[in-house]
Formats: sequence, structure tokens, C-alpha cells
Amino acid sequence: MALKPVTTPDIEAATVELSIDGRTVTAKDGVSLYDVISNTGKIVPAMCYHYTFDPFGSCGMCLVTVEGKKAPVRSCTAKAAAGMVVRTDGDDLFQARKKAVEKHLSVHPLDCPVCDADGHCELQDMAFQHQVTNLANAKQKLIPEDTRSPVLDFNMNRCIACGECINVCKDVLMIDALQFIKKGGFTQVVAKGDTALACEFCGDCLAVCPVGAITNKYSKYLYKPWQLRKTTTTCNYCGDGCQMHLETKDNEVVRVTSPLSWKNKWGDRGDTAQGHGGICVRGRFGFQYIDSQARLRQPLVRRDRKLPEGKLTETPWLEAMQTVVDRLAEIKAKHGAQAIAGLITARCTNEELYLFQKLMRAVIGTNQLDSSSRYGHLNFVRAVQHSLGVGRMTNDWEDITKAKAILLVGTNITETNPLTAVRVKEAIRVYKSQVIVVDSAQTNIAKLASYPMVVTPGTEGLFVQGLVKSVIEHDLIDAETTGKHPEALAALKRAVADVSLETIAARTGISVELINEAASIFAEAPRAIILCAEGVVRRPDGYLNVLKLVDLAWITGKLGRPGCGVNTLTEEVNEQGAVDMGAAPEFLPGQARFDDEAARDKFAKAWGAALPAASSGANLMEILQRCRSGAIKALYVVGENPVATLPASLDVRTALEQLELLICQDPFMTETAQLAHIVLPACTYAEKEGTFTNLEGKVLRVRQSMDPIGESLPDWHVMTSLASGLGSQFEYESSQDIQSEIMKLLPGYYNLGEPRTLSPRPDAYLSNGYVAEVGSRYGVVREAVSERNDHRPFGLVMGQLLYHSGKLSTQASGLLTIAPSAGRLHMNAQDMERLGLTEETRVRVTSEQGSLEMGVKDDLSVMPGSCFFPEHFNDPPVKDLMPVAVDSVTGVPYFKFAWVKIEPVSRDASAHATPQDKARDKAREKAKDKGRA
Repeated sequence: MALKPVTTPDIEAATVELSIDGRTVTAKDGVSLYDVISNTGKIVPAMCYHYTFDPFGSCGMCLVTVEGKKAPVRSCTAKAAAGMVVRTDGDDLFQARKKAVEKHLSVHPLDCPVCDADGHCELQDMAFQHQVTNLANAKQKLIPEDTRSPVLDFNMNRCIACGECINVCKDVLMIDALQFIKKGGFTQVVAKGDTALACEFCGDCLAVCPVGAITNKYSKYLYKPWQLRKTTTTCNYCGDGCQMHLETKDNEVVRVTSPLSWKNKWGDRGDTAQGHGGICVRGRFGFQYIDSQARLRQPLVRRDRKLPEGKLTETPWLEAMQTVVDRLAEIKAKHGAQAIAGLITARCTNEELYLFQKLMRAVIGTNQLDSSSRYGHLNFVRAVQHSLGVGRMTNDWEDITKAKAILLVGTNITETNPLTAVRVKEAIRVYKSQVIVVDSAQTNIAKLASYPMVVTPGTEGLFVQGLVKSVIEHDLIDAETTGKHPEALAALKRAVADVSLETIAARTGISVELINEAASIFAEAPRAIILCAEGVVRRPDGYLNVLKLVDLAWITGKLGRPGCGVNTLTEEVNEQGAVDMGAAPEFLPGQARFDDEAARDKFAKAWGAALPAASSGANLMEILQRCRSGAIKALYVVGENPVATLPASLDVRTALEQLELLICQDPFMTETAQLAHIVLPACTYAEKEGTFTNLEGKVLRVRQSMDPIGESLPDWHVMTSLASGLGSQFEYESSQDIQSEIMKLLPGYYNLGEPRTLSPRPDAYLSNGYVAEVGSRYGVVREAVSERNDHRPFGLVMGQLLYHSGKLSTQASGLLTIAPSAGRLHMNAQDMERLGLTEETRVRVTSEQGSLEMGVKDDLSVMPGSCFFPEHFNDPPVKDLMPVAVDSVTGVPYFKFAWVKIEPVSRDASAHATPQDKARDKAREKAKDKGRA
């Protein structure tokens, strides 16, 4: 990959020879000469260059001489050609580069002492390297600083017009939010239209800025680079598992930076297929929760066990842990181990997840345990394990980047997994991939896609069924693959025989012609990837719809073929790790079946304890039901918050109030913790060591960057103490000790960031079981748990915003500044106009479960007939409008979609607003005013 459009990855350019400083080298014809030079190990100064995007040629620093040329040429934009004779050094080139530095410095303010880039500035480095000691004609630009953005300030007095910020935004991220503009006699960088910057706020422009022209509002004037301690770790938000640098000072997080930087500008352009080194808005600007004043700092014990009379009071750790041990031991002795259960978040490390399930099974003796992977990811894992013999997605970022066709189903990928989305964007931009997006919203990725398919809410699975039908009907079947299992293919043909593409078209809103075209594009592509997410795995029949995607991949020959496969996205960083570590009642570590005798013997021997009965166990929904019935007396909750997550119809609060003992271990006082008898303060990922497993299967390091806040402890430390108190010696002194045990039991799992290649094995399933069960998944497809009718014509979707991740991000003030809890329903402008609504109107939203009043806002991504509310916020509690269904195979609860009625309550929102509404509106206006300041 080099200069566009000279070469493309699929068209191999001719190899040429040229001479660089007397050395003969080979290169591809037409690539950037600068790339050829840097590949020899020679670093030529260049302030506008970065290997992740195409050369720009503005700084005038990368000058070289080329035989036959009268003057030095800019090597970044020059193209390598056969027979070139190039010189990169010499006094003439040094003086020419020095003049370029002087030119930049002549209009650059000498405000280094107050500049955040002081000591981390490429212009400083170049001035020193080229011995610039005097500026004869220096002048100031005197441009007012642009502080309109909520997170970034633009000081154009310092800008050298290198264009790196514009190019990374336009070329790599395909957002194109910045531009050059001539203003006040100088070229300046501004947001498109010279308005306040409103973008994804990933901060990659900040990362590549070689001077201090773009600064971080949250860390401005707080540090000098050499004062900060930099720790490389893994982001704790989504399943992308991005690497980043936490930079701390005096046990406070000052800023977060990315591997992407002007300092790492040299590299192989082909390596960007594995990631460009950037991070998203959550990772860069959502760090404030780590040292938030709202953090729990000491254990709390409710002296009076009755709720809500008893008050939580601060208690020393030794006393609190003794209370936990005594009460658990008492309940176990009186009611048995099956009276105890546990829930854990997938934001814990692999080591903590492993230790949690070991504690529950080998020490307490119960298999009533689950993790937040139950909210959807287990649908995918169970489906691909059943059909393909694998337990995670089958492709990596490089496969996605180089795919020729990508089918995105039920995923707003730029909002949920922004860096995986960049891989799809590079597939579009560089590899010319045909991207098919199937979603009920006009997502950002749909705007870039070849085939945006905006379906009726809740019909994503039905669309997949249409693709399978179309492939069979138009004989797009891969004969070589399906010929090995003729009975399975015949069974699939029988299953879809009565499926009508016309009916599917009517229900999805996508024409038969477009369904056929999408099927043809996918089937005929040599490298084709499927990516599904919340619109599949968190909606009714999620398990069956993943199996339909597997059917689609199988009949088109996309299973096991290089660069092809079926994949998913995960919301929380370690959902894959939670399943791999056995934090689910159906799995032991390594995704061994809990009822597999050989696996049970292996772990029982390793742990020196008998395991609970093979037939025992309870998942999330079963645990809550048993809490309600009184069968479960004690619940140990680590980082989970079911009260704030699940709809009121499940009556989680009542279930937890029935408990004799509720232990919550969390960095924050959550809604669930408020009901607890004992609350234990836990560390965040920044205060402990361990690993996460990202959606690709990469095991990534989590490194401690600061001391624990208050008296909080790592989760593994608390679990170890708890086990010891209950009579089992967990002799772990560090997370590395736990890793060593896992490595013995699961050889090869710790892959140092290089996931093991998975080879789908569908033959066993296709030969045994497929024929009997395939027909059932192509029967009647439910669009949603509730039914659409004239009284409830709007499809209400609860989903994620780019600026938030679960409830955790709502503790980060930086993200709340960008995207506060507005308490408004997102609607299409046409629907608002038809109903006579404005953004000052309050509406009543009614579902089968009840009704709520709230404000409304126009959202261009929301399609007519649908509406959207961010799942991160419970003000108002829109989740309580959602009906709940539970997957009969996987136990996954579905509660993200409902059909609702919307009607205006008042045209004057302020006249009927509650005090909470008024306070929220005031805070929002204050945040806007701060952004304008």
C-alpha cells in the first residue's frame, strides 16, 4: 500500500531497482520514495508524514536530491522509479531543511514554557537538530484560540499547517471533520464550516499533531511530559481491547495517550491492516472515573440486616471480611451450598474471572454463577461452538481489513466498537470492499457502505433468512463445500422451501431485488466476513439467528476458507475472557462443558476439591428467580448491577431484598450496592495487574499504573481472602501466580497478543444433528417480544452511544461533558413533524409494560417509524418499558426492543417539567456554555 492510485493491494506493482546513497535497493514501482528510504533504516526528517495515511508534502523537510532534477525534491510525494539515483545527506540538504524549520519558526510563538507540547514537540526537535539559533524576521499570527470544542482547544498560532490532523481524520477514520481555511492572512485548521467541532472526538488529531496546536482540555496546563509516569495497558471499555498509555502524576490520571503519535510515524503501511494505533473517545477522554470522588474507599457493613432500616457504615477490612465469611458459612451450614450464588462483570481480568468461578465451585460448592456475557455474547459462543466447534469469532482485524465483502448485521459498529469499525473503513477505502449493512438505523458505517439496508426494527434475523433463501434460490451455493454433506444441504433446502422472499421484503422493508443483490455480492466474494452484534445476539431468537449466519457462510463456502468467517462484537472488554475462564454455569475454564466427566476430573484434581453435581447450575435469570423464591439466600455480586440493567418487570429489587446476605464488590455505590448488606471497595483496572481477552481472542496485558484509591483492593485479592476465611488456602500473592495456574490448566491460552488461529469444524454437526434441527430455525420468526399494531406503531430500541460504554462511562465526567444524560427520546424529524412535536415538547411513551414521560430530540440516524434511547442512562427508566423474553437454549434475556405509542403531553416542556428535568436541562446548558467559552 502506498501512494494512491498507483498501486492497490490486489494489483501487484512491478519491482524496480534504484540507488539510495550509493546503495542499490528494490521497491515497488510508484510507491512513496520516502517509504523506500525509511525502509532502508535511514530516517529523513519529515513533520507532515505518517505511515498510516497518504503523503501530504507540506512541511518541506523531507528533501532529497534525485539525479536529473535541478532542485531537491520532497521525497514523501515523489514516486519511486527504476534507475533513480537518490542522495539523502549533504550540507546542501541540511541547509535546505534548516530553512524550512526557520520558516515554520518565523510565525510560531515562542511560548514553550506554557505549551503542553514542551519537551514533546517535533518542531523543537527539528530546531535543535538543525542548529536554529536566530530568527531574523519572526512575527506573530495573533490568532484567538478556538475553544468551542468540548474536549479540544485549537491554538492556530502554533500550527505549522502540516495537515496531519486533517489527513488522519479524513484518510484513516473517514470522518473528515477538519479542514484548512485561509483566515486572518494565515492558513488555519478549523472544523468543517468553521463551527464548533462536533465529531467522534477520538483525539487522533491530537495524537498526530507534532506541535502544541491541538490540546486536551482535560489536561491543559497540568503537566510537563517529563513529569508523567506512562503505563502501557489495555482499555477497559469495549471488546476491541485497544492498547493505550495511562499517564499519571501523584496517583492521579492526568491524560490518556495512544500508540498512534507523531513520534511513531515510521512504519510499514501494510501493518495498518492490524490496527493504526489509535483509540476512541471513551479511551482517551473517559478516564476520570478511575480517581473519581465517587469511588468507594472503605468497606461498608449494614449493622441491622433489615432493609432499608439498617444503615451501611464504614468498617475495617478485617472486620468486614470476617462478617462476610461468618454469614456465608452460616448460610451454607444451614441451607447448603446451593443457597449461594454469584454474578461477576466481564470488566474483571481473566485471572479474577478464573478465581471467581473456582471460589464458587471448589470452595463454596455451587455452580450457580454467571457473568455479563450472558446479556448476548453467549448466544454467539454457544451457537458457533455447537455448529463449528469453536468458541469465539473466527477472524481477526487483518482478515476484516482485507475482506472483499463484509456483511454487518445488527451492529452500529462505529458506536459500539470504534476501532474495529476503522478496520471496516480501511477495507472500504484501501481494499475496495463491498460492505452490506443491515440495521434499523442509518448508522455512520451505513453511510459509507456499498449496500446500506435499513430494515424494519427487529427484523435483522428475518433478513438473514432472506439471504439464505436467495443463495439457494439463485444457485449461489458452493458446490465443493456443500457436496461433502448432501443430506444437510437437502435438509436446508426443505427448511427454506416455504420461505417467501416477497414476505420477507414486506416485513423488512427491503426489496427482493436488493436482498438478491446482497446475497450475490456475499456469495461471490473470494474473501467474505460476517460481523453480527447487538441487533442479532441481544434480540429474540439470537441463538438461532447466529446459526442462520453459519448456514449462510457454509452454503457459500465461507467456513474455513482464508479471510472468511462468522464473527461478533462484544460490548464489555472481557466478555470473551469470561466465557473462556468458565464464568458461566455451562462451562469450565477453556470452555469445557461442565458436565464433561474428563474435564470435571481434571479440574477437581487440580483444585483438590469435588465439583458441584454435573446437573446443577443456574444462569443469571435462574439465579434471580431462585432469589425471589427464597431458594438462594446469599448472592455475591462482583462489579455487576442488575438493578440498574434489567427491566422493572423482572422485579430484581424484590428478588435481592429477599436475600439474607447480599455482598457487592464494586468501585462505586451502584443501585444494587445500595441494597447490599456488605459493600466491598474494588480497584479499577488501572490499579491492578492481569489480562483481558479481546474479541479477536488476543490475551492483552493490564498493568497497574497507580496505587489503589483509598482502601480498595483488587478483586482477586478479596476472593483469595474470602477463600482462606472459608477454609481453603488460595496461595496467590499476585495475579501472576493465578496466571501460572491457568497456564498449566489451559496450555497456550496466554498468547502474548497473538490469538491462536481457529479452524471451524462444521463436519461433525453437519453429519450429526443438523438435519434434525435445521427446520425449526426457519419457521415463524418473531419480530420482537411485543407485537406491532396501530396502537403501538413505533419500534423503540435501547442501544449504545459512541461516547459511553455500559453504566461505567457515566462515572467519567469527560464523557458526560460530551454526551450528558439528556433524558430525551431520539426520533426521526418526519415523525416529529407528523406528531406536531418540537424539542420543547414532552411526550408520553407507552408500551405493554407501562408509560413514561420524557423530552424528544431530532436524530438523523433514526429512521421513520422507530425511536431510540441510550441504554446507559436510567433517567427516565426507559428500560422498564421493555418486555422480556429468555432464550430457551442459552438463557440470554432479551429486553432491548419494544413497540410503543408516542403522544405529546405538552408543547411547553418547562411548564410541566419535574425538578429533575429542570436540573438536567440546566446542567446541559451549562455544559454547552462551557464548550462555547
